[in-house]
Amino acid sequence: MVPNVSPAPNGMVMKILPGADRKRSPGLYCFRVTYRNPDRLEPGCVMTWEVTGGRTLYQIALERVEPGRLKWHCTCADATYRGEQDPKHVCKHVTGLLECLPLAA
Repeated sequence: MVPNVSPAPNGMVMKILPGADRKRSPGLYCFRVTYRNPDRLEPGCVMTWEVTGGRTLYQIALERVEPGRLKWHCTCADATYRGEQDPKHVCKHVTGLLECLPLAA
């Protein structure tokens, strides 16, 4: 008997973004899907991605706030600190992911 388990989320996107050094040298960032909500209409977390390639590991989450309204979150310092001052601020990680997923924008 096979257990009724939803398949593991899989998917990876790679993108060259300005790097973490002072010169902002281009660097390769990898975005790997770590969670995907099977219910397309349910409020809450829609998807999460693990981001590697910068100074440390980051996580991006896409939240469904209400029907038709999505909000992006990133654990990087830029999103955390600038996002407090300007709720419309989007960090380079989310911007890079959106460039790879035009339907999500």
